[in-house]
Amino acid sequence: MNYSCIIIEDQPEVAQFLAHYLISSGRYSIMGMAHDMQTGRALLANVQPDLILLDVYFPNGNGLDLLAELRTQSIKSEIMLLTAAREVHVLERAMQLGICDFLVKPILIPRLEQALADFEARQQQLSGVSELTQSVVDTFLKAKNTSGTVKTSARLPKGVDPLTLQKIRAVFQADATQIYTAQKVGDLVGVSRSTARRYLEYLLETQELRVDHTYGTIGRPERCYRLGG
Repeated sequence: MNYSCIIIEDQPEVAQFLAHYLISSGRYSIMGMAHDMQTGRALLANVQPDLILLDVYFPNGNGLDLLAELRTQSIKSEIMLLTAAREVHVLERAMQLGICDFLVKPILIPRLEQALADFEARQQQLSGVSELTQSVVDTFLKAKNTSGTVKTSARLPKGVDPLTLQKIRAVFQADATQIYTAQKVGDLVGVSRSTARRYLEYLLETQELRVDHTYGTIGRPERCYRLGG
């Protein structure tokens, strides 16, 4: 199956890289590229692609504003956010507006490929479906829940909130080389050390994170977390 895509990204070299990557996969056709908000709006007024890759920060606006506009319209495109933003509120707002994925720059190829695979799985689940049954809904939601950015609370253990979980994931995705203690993660996300530790241990169980031990000034071992792999 071939999917149509529009890329709205203010850095031409990033847009070209994404376009080349998508086209070379043999699964996507690029319907247009825009490097500013005005051109992006004009493109979307004439084309409704399967997928929109949307940057956040533009010299003449904010991609979240465009995302909010699209959500008031009848557009059916899935929207994947691309950003160098490090603020947690950007992720919170993007999730509220129904993004299908959230990729932090510099974009890691394995993470991009996973995001595309999740998108394709959802598209294929609904392709050719004439009416909904519970099994169709369950299969579709299962495909959506494999995404790195969207999980339902029903699949999470007690005491693990999906929004807080996404905030903590965003900390690690911002820089895959960094290691963090529970205290540092708690400070970044705005939760207590013990709360951060609970989420970190959950991510450890799901093999999204790995743990190392370091020794502090008083000789106590301290758990430090980093992305798995």
